[in-house]
Amino acid sequence: MKRRILAMGIFIISLSMTACAGVGGYTQPAGLFPAGALFTDSVSGSQMLKNGVTPTKEGKACGNYIVMIGTGDTTLETAMKNGGITELIFVTQSIKSVLGFVYGEVCTIARGN
Repeated sequence: MKRRILAMGIFIISLSMTACAGVGGYTQPAGLFPAGALFTDSVSGSQMLKNGVTPTKEGKACGNYIVMIGTGDTTLETAMKNGGITELIFVTQSIKSVLGFVYGEVCTIARGN
Protein backbone atom coordinates (compact mmCIF):
# COMPACT_ATOMS: atom_id res chain seq x y z
CA MET A 1 0.00 0.00 0.00
CA LYS A 2 2.82 2.40 0.87
CA ARG A 3 4.51 1.71 -2.48
CA ARG A 4 1.30 2.47 -4.34
CA ILE A 5 0.87 5.81 -2.54
CA LEU A 6 4.53 6.68 -3.11
CA ALA A 7 4.28 5.79 -6.81
CA MET A 8 1.11 7.89 -7.15
CA GLY A 9 2.83 10.85 -5.45
CA ILE A 10 5.87 10.58 -7.72
CA PHE A 11 3.60 10.37 -10.77
CA ILE A 12 1.63 13.47 -9.77
CA ILE A 13 4.79 15.48 -9.04
CA SER A 14 6.42 14.46 -12.32
CA LEU A 15 3.21 15.26 -14.23
CA SER A 16 3.14 18.76 -12.76
CA MET A 17 6.73 19.36 -13.91
CA THR A 18 6.16 18.52 -17.56
CA ALA A 19 4.24 20.13 -20.39
CA CYS A 20 1.15 18.62 -21.94
CA ALA A 21 1.25 19.50 -25.62
CA GLY A 22 -1.76 20.28 -27.74
CA VAL A 23 -4.52 20.29 -25.12
CA GLY A 24 -7.41 22.58 -25.92
CA GLY A 25 -6.09 23.73 -29.30
CA TYR A 26 -4.32 26.80 -27.94
CA THR A 27 -1.59 28.35 -30.08
CA GLN A 28 0.90 28.21 -27.23
CA PRO A 29 4.01 26.17 -27.99
CA ALA A 30 3.27 23.99 -24.95
CA GLY A 31 -0.49 23.71 -25.39
CA LEU A 32 -2.65 24.53 -22.38
CA PHE A 33 -0.06 23.71 -19.71
CA PRO A 34 3.26 25.53 -20.08
CA ALA A 35 6.26 23.65 -18.67
CA GLY A 36 7.04 24.52 -15.10
CA ALA A 37 7.08 23.06 -11.63
CA LEU A 38 5.46 25.48 -9.20
CA PHE A 39 4.51 28.63 -11.12
CA THR A 40 4.69 29.48 -14.80
CA ASP A 41 3.86 32.75 -16.51
CA SER A 42 4.20 32.69 -20.30
CA VAL A 43 3.16 35.11 -23.00
CA SER A 44 3.32 33.88 -26.57
CA GLY A 45 1.24 33.03 -29.57
CA SER A 46 1.53 36.63 -30.75
CA GLN A 47 0.20 37.61 -34.16
CA MET A 48 0.80 40.94 -35.88
CA LEU A 49 -2.05 41.58 -38.31
CA LYS A 50 -1.16 45.10 -39.49
CA ASN A 51 2.53 45.94 -39.40
CA GLY A 52 3.43 49.58 -38.85
CA VAL A 53 0.08 50.59 -37.32
CA THR A 54 0.14 51.66 -33.66
CA PRO A 55 -2.71 50.29 -31.53
CA THR A 56 -4.49 52.70 -29.18
CA LYS A 57 -6.86 50.29 -27.37
CA GLU A 58 -6.42 47.02 -25.52
CA GLY A 59 -9.00 44.38 -24.63
CA LYS A 60 -8.60 41.27 -22.53
CA ALA A 61 -10.69 38.09 -22.23
CA CYS A 62 -9.69 35.65 -19.50
CA GLY A 63 -10.73 32.25 -18.25
CA ASN A 64 -9.61 30.11 -15.32
CA TYR A 65 -9.19 26.39 -14.82
CA ILE A 66 -8.95 24.31 -11.67
CA VAL A 67 -7.83 20.71 -12.17
CA MET A 68 -8.75 20.78 -15.87
CA ILE A 69 -12.26 22.24 -15.33
CA GLY A 70 -12.34 25.59 -17.11
CA THR A 71 -14.60 28.62 -16.84
CA GLY A 72 -14.68 31.92 -18.67
CA ASP A 73 -14.57 33.18 -22.23
CA THR A 74 -11.15 33.54 -23.87
CA THR A 75 -12.31 34.22 -27.41
CA LEU A 76 -10.84 36.96 -29.56
CA GLU A 77 -14.29 38.44 -30.15
CA THR A 78 -14.80 38.93 -26.40
CA ALA A 79 -11.37 40.54 -26.01
CA MET A 80 -12.17 42.97 -28.84
CA LYS A 81 -15.58 43.76 -27.33
CA ASN A 82 -14.07 44.34 -23.86
CA GLY A 83 -11.58 46.84 -25.31
CA GLY A 84 -13.96 48.54 -27.72
CA ILE A 85 -11.79 47.49 -30.67
CA THR A 86 -13.15 47.50 -34.22
CA GLU A 87 -9.85 47.20 -36.14
CA LEU A 88 -7.60 44.42 -34.82
CA ILE A 89 -3.82 44.94 -35.06
CA PHE A 90 -2.12 42.58 -32.58
CA VAL A 91 -3.16 39.41 -30.70
CA THR A 92 -1.35 37.75 -27.77
CA GLN A 93 -2.15 34.86 -25.43
CA SER A 94 -1.02 34.73 -21.82
CA ILE A 95 -1.03 31.62 -19.63
CA LYS A 96 -0.31 31.54 -15.90
CA SER A 97 -0.31 28.21 -14.10
CA VAL A 98 0.32 26.91 -10.61
CA LEU A 99 1.51 23.29 -10.38
CA GLY A 100 0.83 22.70 -14.07
CA PHE A 101 -2.75 21.48 -14.18
CA VAL A 102 -3.95 22.39 -10.67
CA TYR A 103 -4.85 26.08 -11.25
CA GLY A 104 -4.32 28.47 -14.11
CA GLU A 105 -5.48 31.50 -16.01
CA VAL A 106 -5.63 31.77 -19.80
CA CYS A 107 -6.04 35.24 -21.35
CA THR A 108 -6.42 36.49 -24.91
CA ILE A 109 -5.16 40.05 -25.32
CA ALA A 110 -6.27 42.07 -28.35
CA ARG A 111 -4.77 45.42 -29.34
CA GLY A 112 -6.16 47.68 -32.00
CA ASN A 113 -8.14 50.81 -32.80
